Amino acid sequence: MPVRTFNEREIELLHEVLASGRLSSLAGGTFVPRFEAAFAQAVGARHAVAMNAAMSVLHAAVAAAGAGAGDEVICDPVCVFGAVATMYNNAVPVFVDIDPVTMNMNPDLIEAKITERTKALIVTHVWGLPAEMDRIVAVAHQHGLVVIEDCAHALFATYKGKQVGTWGDIGSFSFQMSKQMALGDGGMGVTDNEGLAKALDLHGGAPTFLSVAHGLHWNYRMTEQTAAIGLVQLERARGYVQELIEIGRLYDAAVRDCAWLTVQRAPYEAQHTYHFWAAVFWGDKQGIPLDDFQRVLREEECSVSIGYTGMPAYKHPLIHHRLGYGRGCPLDCPLYAGNQNHYPDGLCPVAEEVIPRVVLAYTFSPQEHHQRNAEALHRAVTRLSG
Repeated sequence: MPVRTFNEREIELLHEVLASGRLSSLAGGTFVPRFEAAFAQAVGARHAVAMNAAMSVLHAAVAAAGAGAGDEVICDPVCVFGAVATMYNNAVPVFVDIDPVTMNMNPDLIEAKITERTKALIVTHVWGLPAEMDRIVAVAHQHGLVVIEDCAHALFATYKGKQVGTWGDIGSFSFQMSKQMALGDGGMGVTDNEGLAKALDLHGGAPTFLSVAHGLHWNYRMTEQTAAIGLVQLERARGYVQELIEIGRLYDAAVRDCAWLTVQRAPYEAQHTYHFWAAVFWGDKQGIPLDDFQRVLREEECSVSIGYTGMPAYKHPLIHHRLGYGRGCPLDCPLYAGNQNHYPDGLCPVAEEVIPRVVLAYTFSPQEHHQRNAEALHRAVTRLSG
C-alpha cells in the first residue's frame, strides 16, 4: 500500500444515484450536499462547496476575493496554477519568492509586494508541506487581503495542529486522479466565512438571473456520481495519507547522511502529507555534477525525477509570452496601473535556482516499490559521496 481501492461500496452508491434518476444536485440529488458536509467536517471547516475541478475552485476563489481587471493577486512561483486562476479573472499575478528548504512562500517577502491594487494572496502547500500560515495570514489580513490556500498536494496536512485549508479565508482541494484522494477529477472549496461560501456557491451551480445582481459566474458544479464516489473515498483517505507519510520517511532515511541533498523540511510544527517526497540537489557545489547523479540513479534503477518544470511559474509560456484573453488582457490590461515589466529574470532568485534542482518521488504506489526505490536512492548517494 497505498493502492487506491474502488469496490462494491462505490458501486452501491452509484447504483443509488442512477436508480434515483437525479444525476445532478440541481435536479434534487442529495450526494453533492452530503459530500460537502462530510468533507467540511473532515477538515474542520464550517462550509464546503464541491466543484468539477480544483482549478474551478481557485478561479471562483479569486472571483470571491473581488479581484478583477487592473487588480493584483500575490502567488508563489513553484506551481503555476494560482497565477493561472488569477489570469482567468483578468487580474495580474505578483510573485513572492520561496524559502530554499521548505520550497513554500517566504513570509518575510510578502509585505514588499503588496500595493493598493492587491486583492488576495494564493499560497500553495508545495508537495504536501504546509506553509507558515500564521505569519502569512497575519501579514495578509493586516492589509485586508483574502488568503486562498491551494491544498491540492496537502490533504489532511496540519500546521501547528490545524488543518491546511482552514488557516486562510478559502481552501482549495483537488480530487484529480494523481492526488491523495482521487475521484477522476473534482475539487472542493472550504471556508468559515458565510459570505465567501455564498460567493463560491454561485459557481458551484449554474448561471441564472442572479448574474444580474452578482455579475458573471460559472457553471462548475460537481456531478452526483463524483460525489457518491467521494463519500466512500473520504472514508479511506486518512489511511492513504498515513501510508504516504510512512513512504516519505523511507526516502528521508535513504538520504539522511547525504550532505548534498537537502530534504524538504519545515523548521516549525508542520505535518507533511507527501503528495511528493522532495529534496534539492546541491551536489555540483561539492564537485558532483548533476549528470553523474542522473547516471548513477539510472544504474541503480531509482525512479525519481529531477527539475520539476525546470522554471518558475512566471517563465511558463502563458505568462512569459504574455498570453491570455487577447488585446493585452490581463497582463497588459489598459486598466492596470502597475509595473508592466512584471516578470524579469531574477524576480524570484531562490525559486529560479531551486526548481531545476528539485528531486521528486511520486509517492502514490505500492509501499514495496518505494522500499526498493529508497534503497536504490541510498545506494546512489553512497556511491557518489565516496
